[in-house]
Amino acid sequence: MASQEWEDRKEKRYSVMHSLYDYAMGVVWISVGLFFLLYRKLGIEWMKSDAVLDTIFGFVGVAYGIFRLYRGYQKKYFRK
Repeated sequence: MASQEWEDRKEKRYSVMHSLYDYAMGVVWISVGLFFLLYRKLGIEWMKSDAVLDTIFGFVGVAYGIFRLYRGYQKKYFRK
């Protein structure tokens, strides 16, 4: 019985740490995506690149960030 309790606690710790990681990476990806979408409007001369590629990368970054936040909220890391 103690072995099962240990496994449950280990899975819970892993789940909490993984969800915190997903939340942090979600915020980072959304921030990067928003930067690529808005840096020209903010007047930042960062690099010379195609506006279409910046827009595509910005939307992909925001979408992936939302996915990471959802995955952290969902917390389905173990299949039973």
